Amino acid sequence: MKWLVTSFPIIALLIITGCSRSRSNEGAARAATLSQDDLDLVKHQGTWRIESSTWNGVKEPDVGKSVTILFQGDKFIVVDIDGNRQQETIKLMSSQNPKAIDCTSKGGAQPTPGIYSLEGDTFTWCSAGGANKIRPTAFSSEPGSNQSLIFLRRSMN
Repeated sequence: MKWLVTSFPIIALLIITGCSRSRSNEGAARAATLSQDDLDLVKHQGTWRIESSTWNGVKEPDVGKSVTILFQGDKFIVVDIDGNRQQETIKLMSSQNPKAIDCTSKGGAQPTPGIYSLEGDTFTWCSAGGANKIRPTAFSSEPGSNQSLIFLRRSMN
């Protein structure tokens, strides 16, 4: 798996170079969007810790103590203190404003829509939850919103 993380930027560069020949404006824009999504995905790779979590307007102070978050390729993996793993697939849409993320559980049910911001080693993720399948438009979790707001920090160990 380590080779995948180190090879991904090289592959992305090759894709960008190979796709740089003349084409329509629509095709060029699509290639640039895919490349930015791939580059954002590379930036997410690694181990993250939850700094704070809010669900439906209520802070969840202990959730960060019990789980570790891993980004491996397009996989989002939650590991609890007992080593149990829950794996989901993410899709980034960095051209949207705010940047969008879809998270799909195993079994392929409808993706959970969200938005994200990645600044250095801080990742902010706001997503719909429960029966709510509407993508959030702001980084908030108010009572009755059925939205989660999570702040993650990259783990340095």
